[in-house]
Amino acid sequence: MNHLLVLPLLLPLAGGVLALLARGLPAERAIGAAVSVGQLAVAVALCLLADGQGYATYQVGGCPLPCGLTLVLARLAPPLLLRSALLAVLVPANGLGGGVPRGRHFHALLQFQLLGVNGAFLTGDRFNLFASTRVLLIASYALLMHGARPDRTVATIHVAVLNLLGSTLFLLAVGCLYAAAGSLNFADLAERAAELPPDREGLWRAGAWLLVLVFALKAALLPLGFWLPSAYAAADGTVAALFAILTKVGVVAILRTGTLLFGDLGLEPLLYGLALVTLALGAVGMLAARRLAQLAAYAVVL
Repeated sequence: MNHLLVLPLLLPLAGGVLALLARGLPAERAIGAAVSVGQLAVAVALCLLADGQGYATYQVGGCPLPCGLTLVLARLAPPLLLRSALLAVLVPANGLGGGVPRGRHFHALLQFQLLGVNGAFLTGDRFNLFASTRVLLIASYALLMHGARPDRTVATIHVAVLNLLGSTLFLLAVGCLYAAAGSLNFADLAERAAELPPDREGLWRAGAWLLVLVFALKAALLPLGFWLPSAYAAADGTVAALFAILTKVGVVAILRTGTLLFGDLGLEPLLYGLALVTLALGAVGMLAARRLAQLAAYAVVL
């Protein structure tokens, strides 16, 4: 096992806790900067590892499959980890003169959001994907409300309600898949899917479609993506820049789910069509935007 795979989780977790315990903004900022630079170095190392090996796994605690937390360095994970690490370094540096990065616990919340994002990119288990998305969403709610403006509070409430609905559907989907196949590990589910008895295929398909619906909501695919432009336009510029990586969690989850588990559902034509319509809406929204914040929010859709 390569222990590098667990560092994208341990570093932001330790950084978030230390930033919460820090006394004063300078100490919190120094801790956040040091941990973010460390994550950037680890992301570069993982990109080199993936270039050499192509694929790597890590079983946390040495628990045998399909139990425990499994981390998987798949094809899409290294560049996305590098992108999130770059954002963690550049965004706070851009706001040193004022704004949200001077707010209370901004750097701790940033690290906890990175913990959830990195966990979602690396996890090889369905339930741990749910746990990772809960961590990043809780941090994102607090970051979105930074500044205590009424429009940000309203946007946070809207996003929280939508994601609570998505979380409920996610748990229902996980329950359906576990009842049908008796596992939640990606690789183990892929093997058991080919041997499902006929009386469980309906339960399997129900869980599959629920998961696709939840991930489409997170990826802001039409017609489920109307929440994103208004929410991101209300956020502070530094926070909105951090949020640019969040929709990629939904995209990666759809790709991994569709290709590994649900290839027989005929998802590709539907997803391609929705993706093209979403891109068209993003382009039209950018052309019609009257404020720079709205233009940037629609650009995230692209």
